[in-house]
Amino acid sequence: MKLSSLRPASISGRLAMLYTLGALLAVGLFALLANWKLEANFTAAHREFLQAKAAEFQDDLNEGGGEPSLLINEILKETDGARLRSYEARVLVSGSQAGETPGMGALLPARLFPAARGVPSLTLSPYQTGDHSWLLTSLPLQGPPGAQAVVLQIALDITRDNALLTDFHRALAVFFLLMVPLLLGAGRLAAAHALAPVARIAKVAQSITPAQLSRRIPLDPPWPRELTGLVQVFNQMLDNLESNFERLSRFSADIAHELRTPLSTLTGSLDVCLTRPRGEAEYRAAIASALEDGQRLTGLIENLLFLARVENPAHALRVERCEVSEICTGVVAQYETQSRPKGLHLRIAGAATLYADTLLLRQAVGNVVANAVRHAPPGSEIVLAIAGGPASGVEIAVSDQGPGIAPTHLPRLFDRFYQTDPARGHQAAQGSGLGLSIVRSIMELHGGWAAIDSEQGRGTRVTLRFPPMAA
Repeated sequence: MKLSSLRPASISGRLAMLYTLGALLAVGLFALLANWKLEANFTAAHREFLQAKAAEFQDDLNEGGGEPSLLINEILKETDGARLRSYEARVLVSGSQAGETPGMGALLPARLFPAARGVPSLTLSPYQTGDHSWLLTSLPLQGPPGAQAVVLQIALDITRDNALLTDFHRALAVFFLLMVPLLLGAGRLAAAHALAPVARIAKVAQSITPAQLSRRIPLDPPWPRELTGLVQVFNQMLDNLESNFERLSRFSADIAHELRTPLSTLTGSLDVCLTRPRGEAEYRAAIASALEDGQRLTGLIENLLFLARVENPAHALRVERCEVSEICTGVVAQYETQSRPKGLHLRIAGAATLYADTLLLRQAVGNVVANAVRHAPPGSEIVLAIAGGPASGVEIAVSDQGPGIAPTHLPRLFDRFYQTDPARGHQAAQGSGLGLSIVRSIMELHGGWAAIDSEQGRGTRVTLRFPPMAA
């Protein structure tokens, strides 16, 4: 089986697994700590018992004046007749056995015990005999000066303590075996509860169709803190989609409207020519009208292609240093032929250096000047005012003395195909309504903006603002 065909683990499964592993790790650490503490307590209790016995037997030896007989009698008295002895003891005098607990020699010979050391450095040696566990140690007892050396060998029975530890370990193993499925189940339930809001978001998202783009994921009741941002971003994405969808719908309708008018005119002119023979003058007029409509269609298509290229995110700006006054001079020369019959005077005021795409900059300024020339009254002046620089940003303002624009039209002037004349598309001279839309796209591509200020009867001012830009 290929790895690519394996089903990826679900988030709930991963959360349940992490929860189980975390819980088992915590319980395991607690079990290790409890086991260590229990063993340490047993070891300390064993050491304290042996040290207490050593002190007790030392007192017995002292009471006997250094003779081990009283010590041996005390040991036999404590251990004689007890079915379960807590310890076994042997007394050695000068290396020879002087007495021991009955049966100790066969069970625990003297050679098994460690070398005798003082009580502060007590050595404990574990030993196993059948079902019994022992701790073996040897203690030197101090007699009077000149007395024979006495060594006490003690074997402490720790069978019950070891059995308790064994039962504890078994209980821990069973506990872990039972905890794994319980923790997995609890982790699944916790993950399902935590991911329930995600499922609700997915359910709402599935119900949103192109016909219901206005629907949003509700913010009430409040979502978990981790999902609130996701819901807000998703709703914002839907806002953008709805806005773009509506703009695309209007754009498609406007394209159909703009193409239908010249095509209908072109078709009508050619159809009239074909209904019956015409004179040369009539044919020439029909051809001229068809040519005018064809040129308008060509210009419209070129503008639409230009908008598509400019608004493409992959469009790369060819930024270079340019003198704004030189760009404006070229634009003025371009529209001199159109402005001369109306007696218009185009004046450039100011100068600035700008880092921009010169072709796009010329296009933006040219579209604004074309509108000014179209609407300026005969004999008036159009001013191209330049101010600023690369460090502070450059501003180009084109002002005319035309009739102005009503306030109701100002918010939509940069929309595609929008014209203030209700009969838009009626004449080629009126334009296609794409000029200012192209200007806005070019300015947004440069990170700037375009604005229009107009007052009826006093003219219009279009401002192009480029942001500060380093070389």
